[in-house]
Amino acid sequence: MNAVLEGLASNPALPGYLLDRLVTRPGLAAELADRPDLTAEHVRALLAHGDSSAVYRLLENGMVAPEDVPIVNEPVALVLTGRADADPALARALAFHPDRSIRARLPESACSLPADVVTLLARDPEPEVVAELVLFHALPPALAESLSHHPSPDVLRALASSPHTPASVLALLRPGTLVRELAANSATPPAVAADLLPHHASRYFLAGRPDLPPSVYEQLASELEPGILSQLAANPAVPVPVLRQLTGTRALRLVLLRNPAIPLDLLEELAPAARIGPDPLPRIASASPAELRALAASPVTQVRMMVATRADLPPDLFAGLVRDADPGVAGAVVVHPLATVPQLWELASRHGPRLYPQVARNPLCPAELLHHMALRAASAQQTWRAVARHPHASGETLLLCLEDVRARHLAAAHPHLPVSMIMELLRREFTAGAAAANPSLPVRVMEQLVD
Repeated sequence: MNAVLEGLASNPALPGYLLDRLVTRPGLAAELADRPDLTAEHVRALLAHGDSSAVYRLLENGMVAPEDVPIVNEPVALVLTGRADADPALARALAFHPDRSIRARLPESACSLPADVVTLLARDPEPEVVAELVLFHALPPALAESLSHHPSPDVLRALASSPHTPASVLALLRPGTLVRELAANSATPPAVAADLLPHHASRYFLAGRPDLPPSVYEQLASELEPGILSQLAANPAVPVPVLRQLTGTRALRLVLLRNPAIPLDLLEELAPAARIGPDPLPRIASASPAELRALAASPVTQVRMMVATRADLPPDLFAGLVRDADPGVAGAVVVHPLATVPQLWELASRHGPRLYPQVARNPLCPAELLHHMALRAASAQQTWRAVARHPHASGETLLLCLEDVRARHLAAAHPHLPVSMIMELLRREFTAGAAAANPSLPVRVMEQLVD
């Protein structure tokens, strides 16, 4: 029943008089806090539950001002400190809280801290509190330097890790057990980071830094550990000759393809290893019009597929990709924002059921084509799931998709699903919550669920 009530709480068609009753239930506060139709009375009822997640969402959604939130417990108080206009007195009170876990959560929660609170937390007897302060807030240089002599290893690790630590203080820290933290910290001066190279524990992190001398990357390329080489392959600061050395495994080739600095000739060479997703690779996204045209003429299918993921293709270039005979290219074309409804029909007819799941993902796909594909799907599960997600799917079409478990869950929340089927799915454990969230659920049924 909890899943049903949570689904009902998110149902956009829930009548106001039923919402009046649901806001009295503490367990639904966080779910209800995201509704756009809350009245002032609803907001007050939700705030009274003292649910910090609900308070956070109400604040983020602009449904309540910080000064109108009753501070009924410490978690709510911590949420309020995260607002830019929070009362400084609240942070001061929490900094004196007897529970160290509350004091330790304050630095991460607070948007900013008054100077006196920073000083107070820096002197806290609990290293956990000091470490959290160092991680989440910039300290005055003198205070940061004094903490570099702190007896707690946790505080020193926090100093070495924090992007807020002044570079001058980072340079003072002795590597020892802090090698990983210093190497990974973007605030560590490049010269200091480069000097960490002899320490093996630093190399994985150094390989991902964009600010080191080329000689460091060249030395790291001789490593055998896959993690280090993968970090190098992803790093756009690595010199091209070094990138060309990193093609030894399929895993590295996949990483290289996502490097924004990869040369186009290397991209074309490695393209057969690519897994083409809906978003363009960084180098494809930055390609000039002339580069795109050259890539679109590539004999490598995966390269043409990559080009088809660019949303801003010139119309003539896109038209050429529509005519491409390869089904892989067609799969990238049918989800493109330039694809028209006649082109979707054409491509679905030309390539058949293998293309149906991709066609059904296009927001323009009409109800008639969705029905046509649901009837004739070969890879039925993928097609039915994509169809069940589509807002244009008709009730008759959705009924065709119910044999698949995941498609059935998606269809249960679809407003075009016939009411009789919504009622049936409401009685099934896996689909009950989705059916309760369906805006086509009859009001009389909503009333029964609330009772």
